[in-house]
Amino acid sequence: MKHVGVPVFLRLLLQDFTKFMDSKTLMETYLMEVVQNGRLDLIKAIAQPDMIDEANRAFGGPAGRDGLIAYIKKFRSQIKNLKLEIKQIVGNENEVVAHWFFTGMHKGRWLRHEPTGKEVSADVFSFFTLKDGLISYYRLWLHAMIDGPVIFDSSCPRIEKRQI
Repeated sequence: MKHVGVPVFLRLLLQDFTKFMDSKTLMETYLMEVVQNGRLDLIKAIAQPDMIDEANRAFGGPAGRDGLIAYIKKFRSQIKNLKLEIKQIVGNENEVVAHWFFTGMHKGRWLRHEPTGKEVSADVFSFFTLKDGLISYYRLWLHAMIDGPVIFDSSCPRIEKRQI
């Protein structure tokens, strides 16, 4: 038997595991491990190489999985001390949606707002379309509080301040 290094073995094990991952587990893995904990290495195991990330595309980022990686890196640099709470996940083998909430410190330009150094929060809905059990299309909608309410919908990427 040929010896396989630990990183290679773990990658192979993770690839095999994701074949059996249901849509809810995939979404939870994305939100908690990738977004909150910064495990960008997992994106290759949960997303199609040619996936489309609407939010990343709206801000001119690269295409495919590399775009999702770039988007998460940038988001995590803009919002520090990220705390994420999943409210609900609903899905089937083709689609999954999550309602989640986060707080963090606004440390970088985000949603066209200069850093405030203050805590920001947002209610977010993430929508995945799946192909062969992996993310093929990602859309999100959020209502953030950045010195007042801000709404962003990646399918219609203009940022609106709401008067309440």
